[in-house]
Amino acid sequence: MPVTVAIVEDNADLRGTLARVIGRAPGHQCVGQYGDAESALAGLPKDKPNVVLMDINLPEMNGVECVRKLKLALPETLVVMLTAYEDTENIFGSLEAGASGYLLKRSKSVEILDAIKEVRTGGSPMTAH
Repeated sequence: MPVTVAIVEDNADLRGTLARVIGRAPGHQCVGQYGDAESALAGLPKDKPNVVLMDINLPEMNGVECVRKLKLALPETLVVMLTAYEDTENIFGSLEAGASGYLLKRSKSVEILDAIKEVRTGGSPMTAH
């Protein structure tokens, strides 16, 4: 069975790029794409992804609060935060809310796929470069 991944990212271009990267990777399937937390919280329980790539800076509800609510609905779903900044307050808040790791948005495709694999095997992917 493929690893199912959903994306919560307000930048449509980046969201599409991430979906293509995941969709083309052997053993991976993108099952959902959302531009905001509210629609993600409505759709993700139906998608039931193994992993969610979650932007921190979303319109309205931010990604940290979305993770907190998502983990109540889907406690087994793993969340990797995506951020453009190395903002320790938001990163630690995300981890406290239930995220398993974080990636910088400038990460290469192979690093994103590696992080998905790592989080699925119990790791906690973190980028700091």
